[in-house]
Amino acid sequence: MSNEELIKSKEVMVGLGDDAAVVKRNGLVIAKTVDVFTPIVDDPYLQGRVAACNSTSDIYAMGLLDIVGVLVILGIPENLPIDTAKEMLRGFQDFCRENDTSIIGGHTIMNPWPLIGGAVTGVGREEDVLTKAGAKIGDILILTKPLGTQTAMALSRVPKDFRGMLGVSEDEEEYIVNKAIELMTTSNRTALISLRNVEEKVGEKIANALTDVTGFGILGHANEMAENSGVVIEINKLPTIKKTPELSKMFGHPLLEGYGAETAGGLLISVKERYKEELIDELMKNNCYAFEVGEVVGENREGRAYLKNPKIIEI
Repeated sequence: MSNEELIKSKEVMVGLGDDAAVVKRNGLVIAKTVDVFTPIVDDPYLQGRVAACNSTSDIYAMGLLDIVGVLVILGIPENLPIDTAKEMLRGFQDFCRENDTSIIGGHTIMNPWPLIGGAVTGVGREEDVLTKAGAKIGDILILTKPLGTQTAMALSRVPKDFRGMLGVSEDEEEYIVNKAIELMTTSNRTALISLRNVEEKVGEKIANALTDVTGFGILGHANEMAENSGVVIEINKLPTIKKTPELSKMFGHPLLEGYGAETAGGLLISVKERYKEELIDELMKNNCYAFEVGEVVGENREGRAYLKNPKIIEI
């Protein structure tokens, strides 16, 4: 059976190449995604929250708010204290409950190093789905979290004896690391709700495409949007965590080239230009970041995104 026939027979609305797969069933759409990774922070409770934020984000990046349940995937070494595993699960579940969902099952394996993540299912209406495709000339790109989590967490792992070489004070280091953790445990649900609020207010869809910024960096994910939409995207602003631009050069991270890896990054919204101010205002009203980082400047069958003398903003 060809891939085309498979898609038709299974009523697949969105398949490979987007943030989640989406299947149509009985008047609803069902979005499914899975994400698992190794610890990025030392605190097991916080790691659970980061993992839950990262796993659920791909559902929100498809435009769906209703997550009907999460299956946790947990890998634990034989010598890992059981209380550590429990704390990871507690953090994961607390985050889920705060976002109107819950762990409903899962699977645990023995593994040489800790792993945690989840298989997440969301439901909604077909008209609610937003994909990486659909960006139009004139759209403005809005980002809902600053960049730099990769560099911030690398800073947290630098031995104390070497930190003096980085030109960062103890207070600055504490701020940078805590800001990264704050961002990695802040759900994209509120940003999506803000988008829906504006749509309800103006009476029409205001976004043409949507994704989240994670492992490929802002330019990598903008490229995906451009390729899927057949457009050219210009990124002209890089909002970052304070000091991470300078630190990224020391660590060899491609943050300033647009490819710094992010964990549980923000939504990247391709919004109709006439509604950008309403969306920015609504995001800020709901305590979300709202950065105008670029625009769709042309059409191109193959699609591409590029940086154009980006202004660096430090938060």
